[in-house]
Amino acid sequence: MNIDDEQGKIIGMYLRRNTLLRSVSLEGNLCGPKTAMEFGKALQVNTTLKCLNFDSNQLAAENGSDKIGIYEFVEFLPKNTTLLSLSISNN
Repeated sequence: MNIDDEQGKIIGMYLRRNTLLRSVSLEGNLCGPKTAMEFGKALQVNTTLKCLNFDSNQLAAENGSDKIGIYEFVEFLPKNTTLLSLSISNN
């Protein structure tokens, strides 16, 4: 779908208020650090998401040049108690 970092960030923002979605797959897109950071924030408050797939994106930017989004994502992750499956390979 070629979802870029700005679009991924918006999806993450909407997940803060999500009460229906149980699974999100953004595999093979162009999501980057902004998306990672926003999803981290969303996972702090989201209690319905069970599965999240970020395989084959650019969460640390191209060539790993911007790791702040990943750091923020990982920092917020322990606050989520409902996520059962997370896939972030090839980032």
